[in-house]
Amino acid sequence: MESDKTVIGVITSRKCPTCGHHEVGYETSDGDFFPLKPGDMVGVFRKPPTPGLTSDTEGFTEEPPEGTENDFSGFEPWVPDPLRSDKSLRSKYGVLINKDIVNGEMSAALYEMAYKQKLQHLLQREVCTPLSVILDKYFVAPHLAGGDPKQVADALWEELEEIRMPVESVTQWLENMDDESLLKMIHPLSINDLKDERASDEQLKQELEGLSLEDFLEML
Repeated sequence: MESDKTVIGVITSRKCPTCGHHEVGYETSDGDFFPLKPGDMVGVFRKPPTPGLTSDTEGFTEEPPEGTENDFSGFEPWVPDPLRSDKSLRSKYGVLINKDIVNGEMSAALYEMAYKQKLQHLLQREVCTPLSVILDKYFVAPHLAGGDPKQVADALWEELEEIRMPVESVTQWLENMDDESLLKMIHPLSINDLKDERASDEQLKQELEGLSLEDFLEML
């Protein structure tokens, strides 16, 4: 169904036949594919409900899923101590840890869990720009934007080395605590670039709470 100004199709994804990257678009009943681009205007047509099933609007809620509220009162910030003097490094590597599960020193497994929660929260909080546009901008990976925030976070973790790199760097630092692992974390900075002034927990927490998804991906 199409006119001079309107094309109706089904949202899908494909591998670009020219360059091979994945792209999201819509496919018409004739099999023509049109890639979606920033600035495109789209309309959504709901399918009629299947007999015997609930209507489209039943079960829909604007409330956030359980456990995803933006309340961090029960969380405390953590970042490798040498990085506390640099805001960009604090924002990149810093995480918020649930006080109820913190027991003693940070571990690699605990950091990975907190990092994935950080990524999921950033995805959940992004409402101004479609995730497919953001992921296409930084990774040429709009196809990873499908699903809820947890599904997208899991897909990013599995598919993109850039997403996993901070966890790998912190894990190596936790295991060795030496200058070599520290230099890998702060590259291209040097140890001399790290100042003696350290951000407080309160300042670090405020910075992490105010971090946007695009700011975080820019750091990667």
